[in-house]
Amino acid sequence: MQRIHDLGGMDGFTLPQRDQGRVLAEEWERQVWGLVFSLNVPGLSLGGRRGLEAIPTPLYLAMPYYARWLYVQERALLASGLVTTAELSNPGGRVTVPVIPNFRPAAPDDVLSFLARDNSGELNVNSPARYATGDSVRVRDDYPFGHTRAPGYVRGRQGVIYKDHGVYPFLDDLPPGTSRRSQHVYAVRFSGPELWGRRGNPRDSVYVDLWEDHLEAPD
Repeated sequence: MQRIHDLGGMDGFTLPQRDQGRVLAEEWERQVWGLVFSLNVPGLSLGGRRGLEAIPTPLYLAMPYYARWLYVQERALLASGLVTTAELSNPGGRVTVPVIPNFRPAAPDDVLSFLARDNSGELNVNSPARYATGDSVRVRDDYPFGHTRAPGYVRGRQGVIYKDHGVYPFLDDLPPGTSRRSQHVYAVRFSGPELWGRRGNPRDSVYVDLWEDHLEAPD
């Protein structure tokens, strides 16, 4: 998959002026980000990265960063039955509270607790590592149909294992009926010339976190 959200290494795309500078600079951005965290509860899937990747290309490029998150949350809320189209079009009107088993929006204290704790997702399991620090690796030149954590600009490129982060669940989309074990995630260092050719500065390095299934031994 190569969609418009995967802009790394592509010429002509820069961060819009309004999105530069301080994070969450405007009140509506803070409200959107608070909404995202308040709906981050077990048993309810409300978009996330997969939703962002599904935004139509012209709309994605025209949207400020946090507007994309609002767009995704609105559509996920509609799909889940938590809100209706009529309620979204008339925010000052009557709101019906749906009955959804085991659903409880996160309170402000829940969000603060979530942000304060170690929530990296690392698994406490003993799994042998396929690679070691200093090993040369190449990113598989795959283009899966669904969500993947391997950026397009590193596929087929060769790098060096800089650090082993430990074992994490594999987060790429997989074909129905298949599964992959949790596996080591590595920080892989790529040189500027490896990624950008003669335009790349030899003194530049880019570090990308990749799962074992993204990598292979170079020829």
